[in-house]
Amino acid sequence: MPQRSSSPIISPDPAADPRAARSIGSYDAGRPGPLVVIFGGIHGNEPAGVAAIAAVLAALQERGLPLRGRVLGLRGNCAGLVKGVRYQARDLNRSWQAPAIVAMLARDRASERSCPEDREERELLSALAPLLAKARAPITFLDLHSMSGDGAPFSCMADVLRNRKIAFALPVPVVLGLEEVIDGSMLGFFSDLGHVGVAVEGGQHDDPRTQANHEAAIWLTLVAAGCLRREQVGDLALHHGRLAAATAGLPRVLEIRHRHVVKESDDFVMRPGYANFQPVRAGEAVADDQGGPVMTPEGGVMMLPRYQGQGEDGYFLARAVSPVWLAISAGLRRARADRLVRLLPGVARGAADGELLVAAGRPRAIDVFHLFGYRHERAREGRLVFSRRRPDSAPLADLPAEIHALLAEHG
Repeated sequence: MPQRSSSPIISPDPAADPRAARSIGSYDAGRPGPLVVIFGGIHGNEPAGVAAIAAVLAALQERGLPLRGRVLGLRGNCAGLVKGVRYQARDLNRSWQAPAIVAMLARDRASERSCPEDREERELLSALAPLLAKARAPITFLDLHSMSGDGAPFSCMADVLRNRKIAFALPVPVVLGLEEVIDGSMLGFFSDLGHVGVAVEGGQHDDPRTQANHEAAIWLTLVAAGCLRREQVGDLALHHGRLAAATAGLPRVLEIRHRHVVKESDDFVMRPGYANFQPVRAGEAVADDQGGPVMTPEGGVMMLPRYQGQGEDGYFLARAVSPVWLAISAGLRRARADRLVRLLPGVARGAADGELLVAAGRPRAIDVFHLFGYRHERAREGRLVFSRRRPDSAPLADLPAEIHALLAEHG
């Protein structure tokens, strides 16, 4: 009989609220294999993911499944989950860049009183650093989220080939570019180290179907990652069918075309009635702020309309992407044809490694860049700067040495 374990990797404070324990649990049947790390509650007003992780870990334990590798479940913003708020001082899913992490770790512990998310990020890094240091193959990170608005579930991922195996195993729309237009996302940071990172938006925060959607996504991920065989999960067809039914008729792949950034002083209010994948026209008034109606700059489909008080993302616009285009991009990347992109007219190397510069206003060049995963786009001195996540051909990287040193000193 396989050995089973649900021991936490971080011991919670026994006096604390159970929702404040960093570890949800783990499962290890004593067989070598992949490591899958699942996060719930990176935003504290999104508890459905935590409940789904706990339910799947309990089912693994009860069924005694001979899982290969190990599954870990971690809470993200523990204090936010206790209070039921997205965050207290800053968004925990917007500061995962090496310079910001180094600065956070170097701050005195007293800073955690004014910024509780410093403690959350420090503890998450302390839990993950040993796993990253020992990794000889990509770790699969699954991040479970929910939404303030209505609409069908979907997944999003950094546009690298290693993420596609997991993302396309889930019968939900895959949204490209979301991890690139948001600076400092946690999964983006892990992707930059060479690991697999897929996020799942399971549904509305308080909708009971959201937890069920997350549970389905976890089971399908465990099979796709190679931890379990399909026949070992007797109800796998039900999980697949649940997600397929929830997203019937929707595009298989989309890409983000626009992000509306909100500042606290904007008094941004989304107009009622918008949901994920709802078509919108160019120039449609979808929200209001201090400047008056907020108009869409182009047509497309609505994604993640903000119907909550916190967060800097007002809404996103996306458009469908042809699966043929996706297949072409995979073939070109496997052939290492991305080396030819820098030879295109008007393209130059950027200051940082892997950056490319192109003159603004060249939409065809932008589409070509997207083929090779260059989706992180920023304006600089009249030109566009493109970068991408760590390519599949690059070896795994560990945390930067200064992060390890600061964790050892202040962890």
